[in-house]
Amino acid sequence: MLSRTVSDLTAHGVTSETLPAHTHRVPDALVSAIGDLTHMPRSDSGYCVLKGILSDFTDSPGPTPLSWETADLEQTRDLDVAFALIAGTAGRVFGWKSQQRGRLVHNIVPSKASQNLQVGASSAVKLEWHTEDSYHPDRPELLLLACVRNPDEVGTDVASIRRADLSDEDIALLTTKPVLLYPDDSYAGSWSYDGHGAPQMTTLWETEDGLFMRFDPPYTKLPDDQPELRAAWERLGEALDRCATTVVAEPGDVVIVNNDIAAHARRPFKARYDGTDRWLKRILARGTYQRPETERYEAGYAQVQVGPYPSLLAGR
Repeated sequence: MLSRTVSDLTAHGVTSETLPAHTHRVPDALVSAIGDLTHMPRSDSGYCVLKGILSDFTDSPGPTPLSWETADLEQTRDLDVAFALIAGTAGRVFGWKSQQRGRLVHNIVPSKASQNLQVGASSAVKLEWHTEDSYHPDRPELLLLACVRNPDEVGTDVASIRRADLSDEDIALLTTKPVLLYPDDSYAGSWSYDGHGAPQMTTLWETEDGLFMRFDPPYTKLPDDQPELRAAWERLGEALDRCATTVVAEPGDVVIVNNDIAAHARRPFKARYDGTDRWLKRILARGTYQRPETERYEAGYAQVQVGPYPSLLAGR
């Protein structure tokens, strides 16, 4: 049913970017069936894998682009629509105006210019533990990754704060002592950080459901006068290392990460830049979790969202 629906959508000129305006063309039965699979991962693991759900769309994606900017959007149009449809049942899909030109479906491929940066386009360095867009109060609750190509079996490491062996003392520090987070290098130059600013973001917070986390070490400023906080923050990274799981996605798989529970990372790999490298698609989505009241007053570095668009499940 998914393949048939995507064919009908694309025949009417629908793309992944325009899908939110054409949800009336998606059968209720398909929305319901996919919705049963894409419920936000609420287990302690913080992630789930939809094995092969997009395998009908990954047979001939064309060569892996050398950067997100050179991706042939028409070549993967059906795949992108199918992926956006799946994401739209999981939550409210959105993009960032200054990230990949505001597109809803991102292409995550190794780029020579970014090989040593702490961004998804890197390859030569370890991509450190992070929760997506930690700097922003309206960051995604869901991160969806669709595998297009992964011949070298490069894994995505996932680690849940619910499984991290932190002491009560460390949790107390990380839930009460704020740090300063700022946007990563994947954003076009629409913001500035001069190294100054008052820490205001706590790394952890507690709810009746358990611990939640926002964590991005390469883009964090820690207070200089709080060595005990720095030590607890470093122990958090070590605890995530100990409880990590490596997910090796195959073409057609979709990995859904609960961005409030689990951090993700990636080990270095050797990119060839010959059209055969690892290629993921990424979609961000908002869920229904209530974040701390204090986050409402964060400016988010004036980053502008495209969307979020209503969930496909809304009103059905």
